[in-house]
Amino acid sequence: MNSIDKLIALANVRGSLDLRCQFQGDWALEHQQEALGMAPYHVVLSGECRVELPSGQRLSMGAGDILLLPVGSAHVIRSPGKSVASSEPRVIKGSGLPVHRIGSASADLDMLCGRFHYNRASLLFAALPEYLLISRETLPATGSLSALVNILRDDADGEQAGARFLLDALSQALFTLILRAYLTTNTQASGTLALLTDKRLSQAWQAILTDPAHDWTIEALADTASMSRATFMRAFTKVAGVSPWVLLTRIRMELAFSLLTHSHFGLSDIALQVGYQSQAAFSKKFKEVYGESPGRVRKGLA
Repeated sequence: MNSIDKLIALANVRGSLDLRCQFQGDWALEHQQEALGMAPYHVVLSGECRVELPSGQRLSMGAGDILLLPVGSAHVIRSPGKSVASSEPRVIKGSGLPVHRIGSASADLDMLCGRFHYNRASLLFAALPEYLLISRETLPATGSLSALVNILRDDADGEQAGARFLLDALSQALFTLILRAYLTTNTQASGTLALLTDKRLSQAWQAILTDPAHDWTIEALADTASMSRATFMRAFTKVAGVSPWVLLTRIRMELAFSLLTHSHFGLSDIALQVGYQSQAAFSKKFKEVYGESPGRVRKGLA
């Protein structure tokens, strides 16, 4: 498992394809800020629209474009024509995806909308920008992402058995392909993702991700990166923006959250699996990161 695979697994990403939008004429639709751990996405099947973000950024989207908002930013989607007040679409329910419609069935814009659910303290999502806009112009027509969008379109159109389950399952794969497309076309200057592109620092980062419970020392990590202790600390902190210990702690807490979610291990066992000999020390650090004790988080998940 490489570093990106590990970060995706720790984020515990789950996808859902929630609805289809078919809009005609001049329209606007407001989207509120999502709860932490929710990342909405929009896939334009046909037509054009504009997206306005709280930062003032204005984006144009056309057929084949995909927009992901990693921190669930509030946004307004508008028709490409004149600006109008936000309106509520009609909701048409059937056996397939609910359809939100403005105007007639002869839509100017046809779009799929969904969400990615993830560990709210995910290092991966924290490293992503406010938005990821994957343009159709940067994607090969026969590539994996374009092919997956075509499958989503076909299953959203039909009413085949198991279509809803398949759409949600495929949307999980959609996140990985969106991330891959983003990393292919964007150079990371700093942050945890930038560590992956540094030939020497990536070795130490991979070692931490592979075995976060290990009793790591600066000397051991520096040796892994083939660097002196002082040079390693300066280089790692400059690229990552934080010390190795900060990232090690956050990775341990992500792993602990995953174990609380997907296992029946007791808290003392989980503490040991993430590198803490003391359950009390583990619980204290976990609460610092998540704002709740491990026991309360597990109870809430249940």
